[in-house]
Amino acid sequence: MTQSSDRLDRMEALLATTIEGLARTEANLARTEKITESNARAIESWGSRIEEVQIDTEEATSSTRADLAVRIEDNAHNQGIDRVRFDQLHEEHSKRFTNLLEEARVDRQRSEQLHAEHSQRFDVFLAEARADRAEMRAAREANATEHRAFTQNIQTLLAEIARLWQRVAG
Repeated sequence: MTQSSDRLDRMEALLATTIEGLARTEANLARTEKITESNARAIESWGSRIEEVQIDTEEATSSTRADLAVRIEDNAHNQGIDRVRFDQLHEEHSKRFTNLLEEARVDRQRSEQLHAEHSQRFDVFLAEARADRAEMRAAREANATEHRAFTQNIQTLLAEIARLWQRVAG
């Protein structure tokens, strides 16, 4: 009977260790989910901040462009540059400024594209984490059910062995 009892003790210890491991895994998944949700909120807040910066940049650009045109015209007038030359200089500066604006737009588009890609990756990661968590819960529940059935079977077996032992001894 001691062999059966020792074996039962070892099996129960192994099951307890497995259950502890599952609990630690679930705790790790919960922490990962919290971190993931925190990252999602940070990404979302950066998205609105990018939009604010874009609006501020466009407002500053318009103001700067108008101010630059006035300064160029004043400077040209003060230096005695004729209207044709002034128009040429103004066109050159306008083209440079337009090129800079276009580069800024391209950079912003790249940033938005990266933001979208990161958001998509994050959503996939979050969905996978949630699926893993659900799978771990199901496995833990199945393991607990199996453990209860095993324990009941062992108890029934031990009771039968004890009954047979008493019958043989008695």
